[in-house]
Amino acid sequence: MEKVGDYIVDSTPHGMTAGQHWTYRNREEVLAKLSSDEHYYGDYGGKFLSNSNISQLINNPTQYSEPREDSVNLMFGRAFHELIMFGKTQNDNYIEASTRNTNKYKEASAEAGGLIFLKKEWDDLNLLVDTSLKNETVKQFLNNKKSKYEVPNFGTMGHTDSDVLWKCKADIVTEDSLIDIKTSSSLGGFKYSSKAYNYDSQAFIYSTMFQKPMKFLVIEKGTGCVGLYEVSDDAYDRGREKVSKAEENYLKYFVNKSHRLENFTVYGEI
Repeated sequence: MEKVGDYIVDSTPHGMTAGQHWTYRNREEVLAKLSSDEHYYGDYGGKFLSNSNISQLINNPTQYSEPREDSVNLMFGRAFHELIMFGKTQNDNYIEASTRNTNKYKEASAEAGGLIFLKKEWDDLNLLVDTSLKNETVKQFLNNKKSKYEVPNFGTMGHTDSDVLWKCKADIVTEDSLIDIKTSSSLGGFKYSSKAYNYDSQAFIYSTMFQKPMKFLVIEKGTGCVGLYEVSDDAYDRGREKVSKAEENYLKYFVNKSHRLENFTVYGEI
């Protein structure tokens, strides 16, 4: 057995469940630890499920716990989030190169140990941040002294007897809602892409934990146009269904092990 913040858990490599893997100690200790990105995204945070596990658990549980490959879009979104909220980003590396196929870029990327920005992408990123910060809707949420930022939470979704533990970290917590910051290639397509990217399940998880409705503050890449999207009842219902299915597969394949991963099959109709 191992003490994890407020809880004592066994050495399971796949998340935690309330009934089988922990006993209550001190909730505030867990929240304090999850407030650190090092723990939230590290081994400690890996003992909880999160919205980032939804796609793997539903569509291909064999990939559960496999590290997600980084992409330019993920790098851009992560850096935008850090810059607009905190004025700095952990990835401020960029290089004057026309494409990522050049030897110059490949050498710089190898030295940095991963993806870095092309100079044009870096300039576009900073222009987008500067443009967004001039928008009154954006300023309303970023400059509200009553709001809290980067707030962690954890809890159960209440779907199963074993009470699987989930974690989340809200960008902005206001007095009456949660605000999550996103970038999108198209505001017009955000409603539809939000389903593919599981923003519906994110909204359900976060709103359940914080007991507040969620809104998405979306910045369109390329134009800087700002959108503020509320979450419909239909979206919350879709999110609830996704979380329920993810928990079902998590329990079947990783906790109770009543099903074998090699037998996982996707059924559908075309």
